[in-house]
Amino acid sequence: MTEDTKGVKVLLGNQRAGVLALSMPIAIALLVQNLNNIVDSFWVSDLGEAPMAALGIVYPLYSVLTGVGIGLGIGAAAAIARNIGLKNHEDANGVAAQSLVITLIVSVMLTVILVATAEPVIILMGGGGMVEACLSYGVPLYLGAFFIVLSGVMSGMLRGEGAAKRSMAIQVAGAAVNIVLDPIMIFTMNMGVAGAAWATVIAFVISSLMAFYWYFRSSEMYIRFERKNFRFNKRLQKEILGVGLPETFELTIMNFFNIFLNLFVVMCVGNAGLAVYTMVWRIGMIAAIPAQAMGGAMVAVCSAEYGMKEFGMIRDAYAFTIKRSLICLIVLSAIFALLAEPIADVFLRTDDMLFMHDDMVLFTYALAVMLPPFSLVYVGSSLMQSISKANHAMVNCLIRNIVVTLAYWLMAVTFGTLLSIGWALIVVETLGGVAMVLHGKIMLDRAAKASLST
Repeated sequence: MTEDTKGVKVLLGNQRAGVLALSMPIAIALLVQNLNNIVDSFWVSDLGEAPMAALGIVYPLYSVLTGVGIGLGIGAAAAIARNIGLKNHEDANGVAAQSLVITLIVSVMLTVILVATAEPVIILMGGGGMVEACLSYGVPLYLGAFFIVLSGVMSGMLRGEGAAKRSMAIQVAGAAVNIVLDPIMIFTMNMGVAGAAWATVIAFVISSLMAFYWYFRSSEMYIRFERKNFRFNKRLQKEILGVGLPETFELTIMNFFNIFLNLFVVMCVGNAGLAVYTMVWRIGMIAAIPAQAMGGAMVAVCSAEYGMKEFGMIRDAYAFTIKRSLICLIVLSAIFALLAEPIADVFLRTDDMLFMHDDMVLFTYALAVMLPPFSLVYVGSSLMQSISKANHAMVNCLIRNIVVTLAYWLMAVTFGTLLSIGWALIVVETLGGVAMVLHGKIMLDRAAKASLST
């Protein structure tokens, strides 16, 4: 067990170099994951409108599962990195063990709730005409909840000790497994849309097993699991959940409101429109990867600096991340807009979807305009997570999503087009991105003042 791993050196070194070093492997992992989602859509699109719409209807619930894993993973990452900054190796090990305890409890509860309420929830979400397809896709994901959540937590733990390349490796390996299994299970094994879901679950199993192998077999890791640390420890659980719970709620809030957003999209343009809306979002999120990656890197780097009370370094990392994220998003969003026509041609191949071609192109343009300011949400939220103010990011997210939902409703009843939904996104998310960044700065200033007074 070494105190001086490469990852720890990155966390405790130059803040800009740390953000860049950790963000690159995170970006690669996110890219592969997003490509994986697109591949799912690509193969399922050959099954027709109903299976494609089923992906859109179930996706918010699947995102809740991944969001819980990501949220708890961020909580674990922040707590581990903070203890590294405090030179407290024993508590860092304890945080890792307690993260697994929390994962088991939460995932079992989610599985029971999701399976028990699967059919009525799908009907409530607007899937009454395609319950069978939605259940075929949703139930395997619910049964695999433990591994879906666990993969996110293990990835966060690896980032927390600066081992971002290993975090990338488990996610890339899982995505690769999913991409290979998708056509086999959907078509060769004749499982249809259920095959896409089981391929996803198997991928998360592989990712989790890889992380366990490193932690239990490698001598190069900072974190080591010891039996004594698996006893309930309220202090360490509070440290994890202090960041992880608000972040989980933040991601859950986004996905909960997505249920209503989907309903308003269906109100405007039907199930085919929902399929297009979901596909454009999945592809568009590729352009947002730099902001997500740099935000994820900031959580680890700035949490360590927060443990060291180096607020000047945190401010510099924050300003650096904002500038770099905006530059990257402007360039990638322009490329996204230029590819609008080819993207529509690739994904709208069946006869029952061709009529949505022009709407898909126009919505792609709208999303491209929205993405650069929207990226600031990730950066501002990540800062608040790293300085133990994740509850403020959660409240900010709640307010923004309420406003987005009201804007969708207004556009649905007033104009009833996919493009009008796009305009709502541009206006609200631009204001939301600016609000989150300013909110993060205020919280950082308060934390610095509080530190000086103690």
